[in-house]
Amino acid sequence: MLTSPTAESRAPKTVEIHRRSEADREPLESMYAEVFGPEAAERNRARFRWQYEENPHCPPEGPEIWVAREDGVVLGQYATMPVRLLVKGRILRGSWGMDVMVRPNLQRKGIGSRLFLYWDQQVEASLGLGLSLQSYTLFRKLRWEDVGPVPCYSKVLDPKALLSRRLPRALATLVAPLLRVGLWLAFPTRPTRGSSVSVAPLEGEFGPEYDVLWEKASPKFDFVAERKQHYLQWKYRKPPHVRYDVFEARRGPEGELTGYVVLRTAVRNSVRLALVVDLLADPEDEETLGALLDRAIDYSRGASAARLQSFTYDRRIAGRLLAKGFLLISSPMQFCVRIKKGVDERFFRDTSRWHVTFGDSDQDREL
Repeated sequence: MLTSPTAESRAPKTVEIHRRSEADREPLESMYAEVFGPEAAERNRARFRWQYEENPHCPPEGPEIWVAREDGVVLGQYATMPVRLLVKGRILRGSWGMDVMVRPNLQRKGIGSRLFLYWDQQVEASLGLGLSLQSYTLFRKLRWEDVGPVPCYSKVLDPKALLSRRLPRALATLVAPLLRVGLWLAFPTRPTRGSSVSVAPLEGEFGPEYDVLWEKASPKFDFVAERKQHYLQWKYRKPPHVRYDVFEARRGPEGELTGYVVLRTAVRNSVRLALVVDLLADPEDEETLGALLDRAIDYSRGASAARLQSFTYDRRIAGRLLAKGFLLISSPMQFCVRIKKGVDERFFRDTSRWHVTFGDSDQDREL
């Protein structure tokens, strides 16, 4: 348990909240090491520098990390990641809520609420994705809009591997072919035929064409985080803690960039999964979406993944996922939002043109 010899188990009376400064670095790193252990703290330093200090949207005054102190003693922090958010055609200055840490002997004393409220005052849109029960309860208490979990779509690729988690191996081997046929009959995959779109790995860096793609595709969404060249390069080429494979779609002899997909594999509960971490194309361009998903499926099979998983609210992208044999399953990515101006209550009731992926916020943060 994390304790402080100068912080008693009482509700602090005079808490000051300010942006994290260099003077806060050592006490916050010490707090992290006490809670999670020295090795985790050392690994976290590299991720922290990348995620907050090297972020292309980091403001000149430093990372958007808010620290609570009383009489000079650090009580906790709330680290947030700035993002440019396109909402109904308007760019808003928002941020994803991420790393919250309060001394255990001061939890349930209102420190977290004060940090949340202070953060909310600094931005036009505050966003909480993949919330823990504690964070979700606090967001709802503070009257953030609960837009429900981001729908999760899953395509089963190896029924035997999934069944082996619950059945004896011999029985799983016997049942797997029947399940495969049943899934094929119930959720047939419609191939992308006669496509003029080709998909190949992105070699090297994201180029200026990705800004052009963003400008063409983004107006088709009501809600989407900005995905321009420098953001994509930082997000998917520079993280120190995870490796991504990027594939780009191009159309015709001129090779116009029409979309991209970011993929990787992971092991969960001893089962290998493939993840659609990010995907962007004109959501009405079924040819490009189909070609990208075909490549994602081939990639997953080549990696011996048991299933392929993707997230989105957008009904058009969801339609292509269903056409490729994906199933809608229970989602762990609860989403709460607060947008201060430019939208009304109806905006939060229709998310069919919202695009949120596993790569948004810090959902994909394996260490």
